[in-house]
Amino acid sequence: MAAQIESAASFSETSPNSEWRPGTFALQDAWFPVAHSPKVRKEPIIRFVHSRRFHIWREGSKIHAADHHPSATRTGPITHFTDGQGRYPVIERYGHVWVWYGGADRAKPEYIPDIPFLHPDRAQPSYACGVNFFHTSYELVLENILDLTHIDFVHGKYAGTSESKEDNIRYESTSETVTMIRTTRGRPTAAYQRDVLGVKEPFQDATAFTHVFIRSGVCFLHSHYSTAPSIPLMQSNTPESVALTRANYVFGVQQTDNVGYARAWPKTASIIAQQDESVLNPQSSRYVGQPPKPDLSTRFDAAGLHYRSRHRSLVERQKRGDFSYLPDIAEGSDLAEILKIKRLR
Repeated sequence: MAAQIESAASFSETSPNSEWRPGTFALQDAWFPVAHSPKVRKEPIIRFVHSRRFHIWREGSKIHAADHHPSATRTGPITHFTDGQGRYPVIERYGHVWVWYGGADRAKPEYIPDIPFLHPDRAQPSYACGVNFFHTSYELVLENILDLTHIDFVHGKYAGTSESKEDNIRYESTSETVTMIRTTRGRPTAAYQRDVLGVKEPFQDATAFTHVFIRSGVCFLHSHYSTAPSIPLMQSNTPESVALTRANYVFGVQQTDNVGYARAWPKTASIIAQQDESVLNPQSSRYVGQPPKPDLSTRFDAAGLHYRSRHRSLVERQKRGDFSYLPDIAEGSDLAEILKIKRLR
């Protein structure tokens, strides 16, 4: 599988108007949150990013990441991914261990995504965290996440049906991110909200947000309901290989005063992931390792299509040897303001 992902050095030139081909290029120079901090202890664990192996362990309060087990004698050539001892750049933040995939001398802490609903120096409670897996490329996972209309059909029990008096879609973007915002009016109350949360109103207004970091696959999801609470979610979507995406997730449970909801909602994560897997897995054979085919789309696919365009732009830049971040990553509205949440310090 690893051979299907080409590096910037080996990727062959294609037409500028090439079709969407997820899983064929590994974007470099990005931080990936590969493990929840409490999971990393003295005994090394193994994680993969684009089929590259990372051994990760803790010595006291310090985290280490290397291309070999610490008890083993290192063999093989040193690559630009590590320093002279085979060590990867690694940082502990937001309750996660982040490893750098790319040129080790280009790693900068400021490239770690800003997560306003998580404390930078504290892990979330265990009941708010977990991991799921999707058997497809991470690009397809992100494209699915940016289609906020899919929740009506795949997750209707938890989000409600597609019926509403008004349904508006808009998106924002930088060279590194895409945000989709969906506003609905007169939306039927979801079965979960009615049966578990005790919401009595048959209809409500809702605004749903999805924010995606293109290189690393990190995403945020959050909704605001006129009659029900909601908790923001961070999901990692780390490409372990072409056909396997690790989705470490954590909920910002501090954003609600409803203790029962804060405990109950994270338990739905595995159920929702299974529903996503049921629609994502069949898509892989259409895109990965197959000749490109034309896609149909609607106005609701605007953010996903824009994601494809932004992703393609990054690929083209990295094919030319340009791994830099453009100045617009520091521009735009504060994420806490966009998601309408309180920032944890």
